[in-house]
Amino acid sequence: MNYKKNPLDAESLRQLATEQFGRPTADGASDLSAEQSQRMLEDLAISKIELELQNEHLNATRAQLELALSQSTELYDFAPVGCFSTDANGVVVKLNLAGARLLAQERARILGTRFDQFFPENERSAINSLLRASMAFGEVQRCEVSLLDKNRTQKHMQVELAPLGHGLGCHAILVDITERKQLEQKLRESEARWKFALDAVGDGVWDWDVCNGAVTYSSRFAQLYGFDSDEFGSNVESWSSRIHPDDRQRVMAALQRCLTGNAASYSNEYRGQCKDGSWKWILARGAVFSRNVDGAVLRMIGTHTDVTVRKQMEETVQVVSGLQQAVFDSLPFHIAVLDRDGNILQTNAVWKAYAEATGFGNRCGFIGDSYSDVLETVMGGVGETIRAASIGIASVISREQPSYQLEYAYRATGETRWFVMKVSPVSDGQGRVVVSHQDVSSLKEAELTSLRLANYDDLTGALSRRNFLEVAEREWMRSTRYQLPLMALAVDLDRFKTINDENGHSIGDAILKNFVQVANEVLRESDVIGRMGGDEFAVLLPNTTLEGGRALALRIVDKVSSSPVEVDGRDVSYTVSIGGSCLLKEASFADLFKRADSALYQAKNGGRDRVAIDMAGTPCLW
Repeated sequence: MNYKKNPLDAESLRQLATEQFGRPTADGASDLSAEQSQRMLEDLAISKIELELQNEHLNATRAQLELALSQSTELYDFAPVGCFSTDANGVVVKLNLAGARLLAQERARILGTRFDQFFPENERSAINSLLRASMAFGEVQRCEVSLLDKNRTQKHMQVELAPLGHGLGCHAILVDITERKQLEQKLRESEARWKFALDAVGDGVWDWDVCNGAVTYSSRFAQLYGFDSDEFGSNVESWSSRIHPDDRQRVMAALQRCLTGNAASYSNEYRGQCKDGSWKWILARGAVFSRNVDGAVLRMIGTHTDVTVRKQMEETVQVVSGLQQAVFDSLPFHIAVLDRDGNILQTNAVWKAYAEATGFGNRCGFIGDSYSDVLETVMGGVGETIRAASIGIASVISREQPSYQLEYAYRATGETRWFVMKVSPVSDGQGRVVVSHQDVSSLKEAELTSLRLANYDDLTGALSRRNFLEVAEREWMRSTRYQLPLMALAVDLDRFKTINDENGHSIGDAILKNFVQVANEVLRESDVIGRMGGDEFAVLLPNTTLEGGRALALRIVDKVSSSPVEVDGRDVSYTVSIGGSCLLKEASFADLFKRADSALYQAKNGGRDRVAIDMAGTPCLW
C-alpha cells in the first residue's frame, strides 16, 4: 500500500506550491515598501518553520500508523480463528493465515475465489444462503459445516457471517470445532452405552430436564410398567402418579432432599402401579447431573429396577424365619447361634427365660455379646469349664472339629446342676455355629446312683478298685481329648495296722467308714473316691487344676485329723497321708496314678499326716 508523504525541505515545498497555485506574474505585483518587504520575509520565514514542524509531526505520526498497521496485520494473520472478507458476490478479497490453514490452501489461491468453493457441494447452498441473508438483513448468521482436508480427514467448522455494509460484502469467521464435535460424539456414545447396559440388565433409565419439566424415559422404563415406549408420558407426573398412595409422601420427600442438596443421591423402594393395575416393587435411584451457578438443579438422571422378586423372597424369608424361630423356641434346651467371631446372633425362649430367672433379663438374651464373656458372667468362677468351652467352640468355628461336646457341673441357687454343651456348625458358608446346653442333672444323678449301687465297696461305700479304674480311665480319655485339667490323689491311712492290732478290726472298720464319710464331705459331687484295697484309697478330681487338687487334699487331711471316731464312749484319732499328681502327657490313667502313688510315699516318709504333690516329677510336701 502507498502513502502520500509530506515535503521534506523548503525547495520541495516551493516547487509543490508553484505547481499547485502557479507562479505570480509581474503584472499582478505591486511595489512594496522596504518595511513591507521585510515583514513579508519574516512571515515567510515563520511559515517555513511552522511547515517544517508540521512536516516532522506528520512524519512521526506516519511511522506510528505504519507500525500499528504492521502489528494489526500480524494479529490478523495469526489469530486463532480464520478471518475472511468477501465482496457482494461472495468473492474473497482478504483473509488471514489462520483462514488459509483451516482451508488447507495457499492464501494467493484463495484470494479472488468464491468463499463457498472451498466447502463440499452439499454445504455450498447453505453457505450462499447465509451470505445473502447476512447482507439482506444486516444480521450475523451462523452455521456448522464439515469439509475434508488434504488427508481426507473430516473436519467440522463453525461459520459466522457479518455484513460489512450495504452492498460491501461480508466478514466471515471460521472456527475449527472438530475436537468439540468428537467429544460430543464420544459423550453420546458413552450415554448410549450405559443406557444400553442398563437396559440389558433390566434397569429403566430416566433423564429429567428440571428447567422445562420434561423427562425422557427409556423404552425399558416404560416396559417395567407394562407400557410401550411411546405411551408412558414425558413428565414427572407420568411416573409419580403411579406411586402407591402409602409410599408417595416418603418417595417424594427423598427426591426433594436430593434436589435441595441435603442428600448426595436419591434411593427409595416403593410400590408402582402397572398399566394393568397390578403393583410392582420398584427400586428408584438417581442423582443430580448438573446445577447452575446458583445451585439450582438443571438435570437429574436415574434408574428404576424391578425388585418384586427380591421383595417376595424377603417376605418368604420372614415367614420361614418366623417358623424357624417358633421351632427354635419350642426346644427344651438353652440354644444360641454364634457368628464366626463367637458373638451371639440369636437365642431361644428357654435361653431368654433362663437369663431373666438368673437376673440378666435386661441384657436382651445377650444378643451381640461375646459368648465366652456371657459364660464368664453367668457361671462366675468356673474358669476351666469356660476355657474348655471357648476352645471347643473356636475349633468348630474354624472347622478344625466337625462338632464338640462338653459335660460340666454348674452350681447355682444352692445346688449343683449337670449340663451337656453341644456345638454344631451351620452349613451356610459364614462360619456360624449353634450351641446348646441340655440340663442332664437327673440323668447324671441316675447315672451316679446306678454307679454307686453297682460298684460300691460294701464296707465304706467307695467305688471298688475295678470300677474306679474304669471311671478314671474314661475321665482321663475325656480330659486328654478336650484338654481339660485332671487331678488324681492316692490316700493311705497312717499306721492303720497298728490301730487294728490295738483296737480290734471293728474299730478299724469304723475308721475306714469314717474316712470315706469325711472325705465325701470335702469332695464335690463330680469327684470320685475308690477303695484300692485295705486302707488304700484313690480320689479322682475332674476339671481340677493342680492348685485346686492341692487345696482339696489339704482339706481332707485337716478334716480327718480333726474328726476322731467315737467307739464305746471314747474317741479314736487317726491321720492320713495323700499324694497327688496333675494330668500332663501320660499315656493312661495308670501312669497318672503311679505318679500320685510315688508322691504318697514321699508324704509318708516325710512324717505322715501331710500332702505331697508331684510337680512334674518333683514331689513337694505340705
